[in-house]
Amino acid sequence: MALAGDLARRGMRYRLVDKASEYFAGSCGKGLQPRSLEVLDDLGVIDQVLASGVTHLPSRRYRRDRVVGDVDPHQGRQPTPDARTPAC
Repeated sequence: MALAGDLARRGMRYRLVDKASEYFAGSCGKGLQPRSLEVLDDLGVIDQVLASGVTHLPSRRYRRDRVVGDVDPHQGRQPTPDARTPAC
């Protein structure tokens, strides 16, 4: 997706292909991984992306049909030499 955005920014044509035969009704892509953030930084848009989002999305846990709690799966994560920015 980042590459498609960069190609569009440069006025180039592109095509995104999804091999799934059906639309996925669940959630996907709720956050950005450190490498994706680095690519967005290289594209010069990281500040805009981070300013328009949140860094931690809570995860809700259920037991059957009852909510049993909300947790932050990324709580306490810090940047490392391998990943300048923690996962969102």
